[in-house]
Amino acid sequence: MLPGERGDDNVAAAVIFSAILLVAWAILQVAVVLLGRGVALEAARDGVHAARLPPVDTTAAASSATAYVARATGPWLNNVAAHAGTDGRNVTVTVSGEAVSLVPLAQFPISQTSAGPIEELRP
Repeated sequence: MLPGERGDDNVAAAVIFSAILLVAWAILQVAVVLLGRGVALEAARDGVHAARLPPVDTTAAASSATAYVARATGPWLNNVAAHAGTDGRNVTVTVSGEAVSLVPLAQFPISQTSAGPIEELRP
């Protein structure tokens, strides 16, 4: 070891471990966003399923989607809003919200839409 090189290994280890923690933090944030997207899509599908049978009730579809998010995620998806609409032949439900952010001052908006035909009951 040359004089004046004491502590170089400690500095290198600190830099490497900081980089590893940053990558792990980014992976966790991506996982939280993907979880939120999956739950929002399943909630939209649940809302469509609730509204497909006549008489079509878009209010029930939106409340069903919102209730699904509350049951499935708890605090992992914030500011959840569900909107349902129909054109007479199809029902469309959109669920939007924000994934929990592990990064200060960052926002990760999520919006997922599902649609399906209104079932026709014929004798």
